Amino acid sequence: MLKLALGTVQFGLPYGINNKSGLPTDVELMSLFKLAKESGIEVLDSAQGYGNAEERIGKLSNNEFRIVTKFKKIESSYLFNKELNESLNKLNLDFVYGYMAHDGNLLIENPSWWLELMEVKNRGLVKKIGYSLYSIKQLESLLKKQIIPDIIQFPYNVLDRSFEPYMSELINLGVEIHTRSVYLQGLLQMDYTMLPSHLGALKPSLKQLLRISDKYGISVGELCLGFAISNPSINKVIIGVDSEIQLAENIKFSKNAKLTKELINELNTIEVNDTSLLDPSTWK
Repeated sequence: MLKLALGTVQFGLPYGINNKSGLPTDVELMSLFKLAKESGIEVLDSAQGYGNAEERIGKLSNNEFRIVTKFKKIESSYLFNKELNESLNKLNLDFVYGYMAHDGNLLIENPSWWLELMEVKNRGLVKKIGYSLYSIKQLESLLKKQIIPDIIQFPYNVLDRSFEPYMSELINLGVEIHTRSVYLQGLLQMDYTMLPSHLGALKPSLKQLLRISDKYGISVGELCLGFAISNPSINKVIIGVDSEIQLAENIKFSKNAKLTKELINELNTIEVNDTSLLDPSTWK
């Protein structure tokens, strides 16, 4: 079993700053799912907002994975249940492994909606409920409201380690931790000289990452994935791929991802002066 989970936004939408290949065809996606299953990947991470990703998963994955999917809003109890049933129909499933608020603010602004999630869990339509986060403030607010998830997702990579201090508490609460943005939508593997001007402040951090890569003779991709996989608090590291070749490369990285304590400590010295640039939702 691999610690990897496969993100599916690229299967329904053109996504990622470094994505030049577009959406995979049905044939390519079936091959990709086959490789994922044979390699020990168990979880697919999706969302209602990922174009037709749920539908393609239901059509092409042979129901061989645990599915985590996410909702973007709750307008009423009726629509909430309707949209969950639509997701189940698209995915060709009777229940999903995880069902999450796509943004923790949904539950911060309307804590009563947590009862809706508990209800669909009690009805057996969902095994685990939770939320996806973008900031520490969101986590602190939700925990203060005693909205304790079964499963949680947040960004974590060599440049963004902001959630690290909270991982032990989450583990003690029995929370399953999934992390995303291990490559920061591909930015961490870009040539830093080719960064868009509005992301130029990240150049020193990327240069330092490249120096560490050269020093240890380990590729940047392997360093980034290994850093997340080596964290014992993390249950699943979600990766996004555009092709079977990329997936095979990530599987190889994950199997070789045995970073020494010395190397991890050196990666921890990388600093970012403008942390607002670590949120892809702010990129234009």
